[in-house]
Amino acid sequence: MLRNQNGISVYTVLSIILFIVLVFILALPNFFNLDKEKNLEDCINNMKQIWVATTDYMRDTNADFNGDLSLLIKTPKKDDPKNTYLSSNLYCPETSHQKKEYLVYGKYVAEQIGTEIKHNYGIIILCPNLAQYPKHIIEKGFYENMEPTQLQNYMSEDIDYIDSETGLNGAKKVELINKYIEIWKTDPDAFAKRKANTTALRAILFPEKFGITK
Repeated sequence: MLRNQNGISVYTVLSIILFIVLVFILALPNFFNLDKEKNLEDCINNMKQIWVATTDYMRDTNADFNGDLSLLIKTPKKDDPKNTYLSSNLYCPETSHQKKEYLVYGKYVAEQIGTEIKHNYGIIILCPNLAQYPKHIIEKGFYENMEPTQLQNYMSEDIDYIDSETGLNGAKKVELINKYIEIWKTDPDAFAKRKANTTALRAILFPEKFGITK
């Protein structure tokens, strides 16, 4: 058997090299996130967890949520103080090593109906990589199974419309969703306008589609 000057056989050297190559090949998906479908599924599941946590928090506080996820991680649940609203930080698997947080906006609206107050909570969650990965968005069907408030229905329907109109143009999708969030932040009558007219807020984002000229 061929051996080098140190007495190591060529077979041993080749075996070591092949082992290293095999380990590298098996580890490659973890280092470079090559499994895009799994990354998509994991990212959406992350956003769903954050949505549930934010919804629970807002139901206990009856106030807007400013997007500070550390608040959900540190704050004990009102009805279950041994646990917090969110157990740990979650990151999009496409760039998990960069630890870019999900963007969260929560709107609270108290609607007076007769002598009663109806509490409305609407939450929008954006993947920090949505511009590069335009499919990283919560599907409308998820909200329909979560007993959403009227406000959440408005938001999920409008976000679904934005998603369908922008398709794979991630940058445009991010731009319009942020503009949509800004409407809710700055217009105190946004809820009333959306309640009166399904397309009221969409027309602001897509004026040409609704015959609005500047």
